[in-house]
Amino acid sequence: MQRAIARRSVKAGLLGALAVVYLALVGMVQKFDAINIVQDKLTLGRVLILLPPVLAGFFASAPRVRGGEVEQPAPGEAIPAGLAVGVIAGGVTALGIAAVHIFPDGAVRNVFTSVTPQLMTVLAFQQSVWIGAAILIAASSGGAVAGAALNYIPRKTRRPIQISLALTLLAGMLQNVLRVALAQLGVATDWLYSSRFGGLTYLGAVVVFLLITIVVGLWATKGPSLREHVRNMPSEGRRPLVGFGAIAIALLLLVLPWLLGSFLSLVLGRVGIFLLMGLGLNIVVGYAGLLDLGYVAFFAVGAYATGVLTAGAHSGSSLNPGLSYVEAVPIVIVIAVVAGLLIGGPVLRLRGDYLALVTLGFGEIARVLVTSDWLKPFLGGAQGLIAIPAPHLGTLTFRDTQPFYYLSLGFCAIALFVSWRLANSRVGRAWSAMREDEQVAEAMGISTVKYKLLAFGTGAAIGSLSGSLFAVQIGSLSPASFTVLVSITALSIVILGGMGSIPGAILGALVLIGLPGFLTEFQDYQLLIYGAVLVAIMILRPQGLIPNVRRMRELQDEERTQDQWLKAGESSPDAAVALGAGTEAT
Repeated sequence: MQRAIARRSVKAGLLGALAVVYLALVGMVQKFDAINIVQDKLTLGRVLILLPPVLAGFFASAPRVRGGEVEQPAPGEAIPAGLAVGVIAGGVTALGIAAVHIFPDGAVRNVFTSVTPQLMTVLAFQQSVWIGAAILIAASSGGAVAGAALNYIPRKTRRPIQISLALTLLAGMLQNVLRVALAQLGVATDWLYSSRFGGLTYLGAVVVFLLITIVVGLWATKGPSLREHVRNMPSEGRRPLVGFGAIAIALLLLVLPWLLGSFLSLVLGRVGIFLLMGLGLNIVVGYAGLLDLGYVAFFAVGAYATGVLTAGAHSGSSLNPGLSYVEAVPIVIVIAVVAGLLIGGPVLRLRGDYLALVTLGFGEIARVLVTSDWLKPFLGGAQGLIAIPAPHLGTLTFRDTQPFYYLSLGFCAIALFVSWRLANSRVGRAWSAMREDEQVAEAMGISTVKYKLLAFGTGAAIGSLSGSLFAVQIGSLSPASFTVLVSITALSIVILGGMGSIPGAILGALVLIGLPGFLTEFQDYQLLIYGAVLVAIMILRPQGLIPNVRRMRELQDEERTQDQWLKAGESSPDAAVALGAGTEAT
């Protein structure tokens, strides 16, 4: 056991050091050091330096499932292991700092352009090389020990602390958003945010942390009994509660643009566009289990169809029906549904990776067609379309940030309602059966051809609305906006939130689209953050942040079967073979 803990500590320490060095080499540590979380003492750059050792210490001492049994180091073993993790992580990083100073000035920067004197100052905590290295090792060791100690705090106590720390950091990062909102409400913010340095004041950080801890702690204590009480209430008693909650959320969404201002309303409008894409792809991937990597095709269909149908004579297209936006939207949906059926038809017999590759090919075909000379008279070719008019309602123009927010909010509300009704309908149950086992579903009388086409058509219709909103917001279209990255972004939203989960899609869009929009410093590292988030989700929480209940049970059943197989394999190889054969038979 001790050897296993030692090996685990060394690996975790090296991974923590690798994470810090990587974040430094790509420039994130230096750039984010300008963002103050708590006045000028805690910056986002320092958080990136200290967070990897904390996480490494936590996971090095975390319980492990081995042979169907949970193994956890004793506290007397875990704390020294956490200390070793911190010393290794901080020591390796400090050696990197020393190595930079050993070489001639500028030699390392010729290879790694981000290794600047400013970065060395940040890593050394504004001290000399050797004092900074000692501080780095000490801080990493303390963070790793604290991370290891978290495993031995009861869950009811640990969870509020973790959530409070995360939300306090988020409150410091989103100071521009929260400060504007509080100012709109007439609330003084000088005590909460520092006007000199930026970030939370010491008092503000303590108040925010304690307030969140109290709220989360009360919910952890009273929440289960409250949920059980609501669950046992008759349906007539629950309806007023549901109605009150819906009204409160609707009022908040309606006043949100006036609280956040024009720029942040523009960000929320962009979140609405990608939320629509996430909801449409969630039907295809989450409900029906059809992995679609060419979803950008429906996004492009919606955008170009809107541009062609509404644009005037100088748009770059020879087709100029000159329809109003209200007249064009139903036609756009019909065109997208037809495109969905055309794409879905040839792939009816494909599953898994083969389906993903073919749909990826369809997405690329759509991009090539848009840029082709064949369709250039209609779609503008490589030059795209211009002069797409904005929808009007009297003197109100929906290209303006706040009216556009309400337009996207209306489309999202429709898509949410459709998704919710489909999930709880006969169609949704048929999709779930297909996702779990297509052959069994077909044997039970479910027409997989029909429901696959229905999934592609419905997903295409919702995805086309996102493209339509994109055309309205931008006012011009270029083929460069419809790359495979759009499909990857939509899929990332679905996976992050939880496949098949409507609240998960909302949270995924807010995290992956909203946060980089609110924090413009993140935009340069958006793809890097996408990759890191997806890897973390697949390892730590494969069901997503807000998982669908049925999907979560499927994953839990798979993990339970795997644990039983491992346990049977240690006791008897023949029993493990028999268990595996029985699992495949079912």
